[in-house]
Amino acid sequence: MLLSVQTTDKVDGQTEHNRDAEEETEMALENDKKQDVIKKIKVSLEYKRMSTMASNQIAVWVENENGKVIKTLMVTDFTAANRGYRERDMALSGWVKSAQPENMTDDELDAISSATPAEGELSYTWDMTDESGERVSDGVYQIKVEGTLFWESNVLYTAEVDTQKTKEGKITVKQKRSEPDNHENESMIQNIKITAKME
Repeated sequence: MLLSVQTTDKVDGQTEHNRDAEEETEMALENDKKQDVIKKIKVSLEYKRMSTMASNQIAVWVENENGKVIKTLMVTDFTAANRGYRERDMALSGWVKSAQPENMTDDELDAISSATPAEGELSYTWDMTDESGERVSDGVYQIKVEGTLFWESNVLYTAEVDTQKTKEGKITVKQKRSEPDNHENESMIQNIKITAKME
């Protein structure tokens, strides 16, 4: 009878030890997964202020796969807070079409608007959250940077982020010009880099 009790204790102890080891392994795997999750996306660019009118407008924002704006990181106040898109509908036409500022309150536009920046390197960070501060669900997102160069001449930079596949480091950026043959103010935005960070 005693031998039977000791054997049972040993088996139970071994089972408990195995269970603890499995839990530790699961926790380690979870921690590894958390470390592999993208924590932020950094957008940097060199900006040169142009001397012409109908220029110097910039917007940086994030869209989901359906083209819905998840978060606007920055938009120049002429277009947004001052509702300049009503006066000049070509100003940041891509952002205006996606963000639909007509449906936003003045306070909402104020919160995302900034004065036309000074020359130099500009940097913006997306912390993987939406406008309400909640982390976005897994999926594919588009990081977009738009510049109004001169009247109808716009440039749009786009980078794709897949929360489950994108690795840390630089992300490929594609450029599209509304008027490829119009070289007026084309140096306004240069050296754009979009980088995924795991910390």
